[in-house]
Amino acid sequence: MEPGENQSISREKSLYAIGVIVLLCVVCGESVAFSVYNKYLFSGVLKTPVLYTATCQFQCFAGSVAIWACAPGSFYKRTPIDSTAAVLKILLIPIAFVMNYGMNNLSLEYTTLALNQLIRSFAPVVVALTSFFIEGKVQTWPKAISLGFLVLGVIMGVGTSPDFEILGIMICAGSLLGQALGIVMTAFVMGDKTVRLQPMDVLLYTTLPSVVVLVPWAFAIGEFSKLQTALDRNGFGKTLFLIFCGGVLAFTYTLFYVMFIKLTSSVYYGVTGGFRCTLAIIMSFYFFPQRITTTGIAGIVIAMTAFITNSYFTMRGKLAEKDKKVEEMKQPLLNNKNQV
Repeated sequence: MEPGENQSISREKSLYAIGVIVLLCVVCGESVAFSVYNKYLFSGVLKTPVLYTATCQFQCFAGSVAIWACAPGSFYKRTPIDSTAAVLKILLIPIAFVMNYGMNNLSLEYTTLALNQLIRSFAPVVVALTSFFIEGKVQTWPKAISLGFLVLGVIMGVGTSPDFEILGIMICAGSLLGQALGIVMTAFVMGDKTVRLQPMDVLLYTTLPSVVVLVPWAFAIGEFSKLQTALDRNGFGKTLFLIFCGGVLAFTYTLFYVMFIKLTSSVYYGVTGGFRCTLAIIMSFYFFPQRITTTGIAGIVIAMTAFITNSYFTMRGKLAEKDKKVEEMKQPLLNNKNQV
């Protein structure tokens, strides 16, 4: 290989690494900014979390349609849905989404962002239990131990918090069930041999059904009257701008994490969860008045360390599975060569 070619390959690798790092920073930054922004809104500026979630979903749908219409095929090509069975499977995802994000946003009206994120960090435990009861999947010992420490940390952090508020915590805990169901349902649909969906397909196909569920829910809990109060207090222009900003954050965050997954894989994206959660907890104390005890600090440290450790073991396991599949695919080729 010529020196010039070596330099070109080295330059491409450097640009790739820089691109991945930049996207990772943007994804983590947007995730934390979205959580802080939502808490700011639901603390009094716009106390309509369910209706707000519906508007974010509608803006995500509009954005996904624009991507479908304008993006080159190398970035996104819509997966056609041509069977009733596929439609029914896809419609399972909005149910989990409404439970996950709808209840999570609603919980922010009643509890602190730090407690919200700490409870949300319990997700790997809920997913592990869900996968055990649905798929019979058993965790490895390292992952099981890390999950045990995660449970301990969350109990310490939440149970000793001076900001403990039972309603918000129960709603947030309910959102975890929706998150676990969403992961199982999305994997079920995206792994279907007849319908292999991309992340942008999920956004395109499931956002409007989510809106159909969220709007009546918002009406039932009186959020339309709260929206009128916000309009009277903030004015139409400011309220519309606040809602629009939330939709932009929701869509661009989705777009950037899809780009990050395309450059790396969903395995590496999953590992960032612990870091994003930790950063959100730290920033929450900077932006909002919250109280914490020494035991609570220890609990947060234990929980976040266990979360990141569990993500590492999960990544290592998935990469090992991927390597095993590659080896299994190579084996028949090697056998054929030996026969020749």
